[in-house]
Amino acid sequence: AVVSTQSGHYGRGIQILFEINMTTDKPQLMETKVPVVEVTSSNMKEVWPSLVHSIKYSSFISLDLELSGLGDRRHLMRKQYNSSSIQRNLQRSVDDRYTAIVDAAKTRSVLALGVSCWRVTQDEPEPQYYIQTYNILTLCRENFTVEPDALQFLVDHGFDFNKQYKDGIEYTPSTEDMIIFKEKKSTEPLRDVFAMILTAKCPVVTHNGLIDLAFLYQAFYAPLPANMSIFVADLQDMFKSGILDTKCLAEYLIREHATYLEYLFRKSVKRMEEAVSEGKQKVNLSFSEHKAIKTHVNHIECFAKKSASGKELCENYANHGYCKDGSKCPKSHDVNEAITSHDSHKSKKRKVEKQSDNRRNESVDSGCHRAGADAFMTGFIAANYALHLKHHPKKANGEVEGAKASKKSYQTSRDSHMSVTLEENRDIPLPLVLDPCRRAVNCLTLSGKNIPLKVMKSAFVKPSAAHMRQQH
Repeated sequence: AVVSTQSGHYGRGIQILFEINMTTDKPQLMETKVPVVEVTSSNMKEVWPSLVHSIKYSSFISLDLELSGLGDRRHLMRKQYNSSSIQRNLQRSVDDRYTAIVDAAKTRSVLALGVSCWRVTQDEPEPQYYIQTYNILTLCRENFTVEPDALQFLVDHGFDFNKQYKDGIEYTPSTEDMIIFKEKKSTEPLRDVFAMILTAKCPVVTHNGLIDLAFLYQAFYAPLPANMSIFVADLQDMFKSGILDTKCLAEYLIREHATYLEYLFRKSVKRMEEAVSEGKQKVNLSFSEHKAIKTHVNHIECFAKKSASGKELCENYANHGYCKDGSKCPKSHDVNEAITSHDSHKSKKRKVEKQSDNRRNESVDSGCHRAGADAFMTGFIAANYALHLKHHPKKANGEVEGAKASKKSYQTSRDSHMSVTLEENRDIPLPLVLDPCRRAVNCLTLSGKNIPLKVMKSAFVKPSAAHMRQQH
């Protein structure tokens, strides 16, 4: 027996299918491959019309970057403990962290940009999406720092550096002179892509997005502002339809045991399978076949599952998506096994997960890890979380359900913070399907902190001069 989605109103598409496992009598996602368009300097003109159309008609766009490094992780996790004021303590540590992010964005480069365009074709009775995903290879024209750990991670997950250096689309990082003396029409396609995303009038979805947004700003928009407050003011003005961070959703509303990308994706797939099994609403997907540019399409097995390893579970990897021993670790790094283990201990007291800002720690299967595939997975998580929150209004309202309730101070502070955020977000034009996520809009995760960063301009801060010049 097979249950399939509808193909929507945008032509014939590849559909996500379920098959009945005869052993367990439960629906499971088939090993459906996700089509991802590989965009390079040699095919950019051919792919451009499809990319423009996809962005223009998106209901939301999910993004992901591959980077050449992030700098000293200790500075990205900078904390201050000497202040008597909690708010001043938070601001000082955030400012220090922002300084480290700016340094990384100015000295490292973007190696690939993933853009996944999600178009809502039906809201009720079940949400239906038509999806087009692009993996754009990029090549910085200026000298930049390359970190061995970052390159090793990418090589281990199949990143083709020969192709990137041969066919990457060139870009020049932003400078003040470039903004002051810019031509009326951009000569760099990547800046045009980012400009289209900003003018698409739809939300942007990221995972642990603060660093990605800083790199996007520096690489394709303008020089990063001097401090975090100005940067936040610019972001609010740039993304008028809001920013959604799936890591923030997982931590503050869904309250997952772990919040690295593959864990959230696999957990969302599991929820989807359970919804079909129980006859509940599910997220329905269909993909463009990209017939006009099919020679540039790679099919990525994002939904493929590993067989049970039979090994003891590596707790560090299960909880954080990272193990210092990597492939040499004798224990299991299977994320589905981690989810099963966590679900079996739901009744136990939830521990606060201390995470690193090292985005490269958040690994996925080698066959799936690409900026485009990660962008798709980020969008898939957001779509499933929105439906989950629709059916769990207490979570959507920031309330803790059942045994998960806690009297810890961090719980109280972040819950009150999210309550304030809902009032601030009421006028942001979200698509109906994402409305249950409204409380988390314009909140970005600050790893190691109990509350997120609010993307909200202070009454005492003006947007940067560079940003204002871009508006004219």
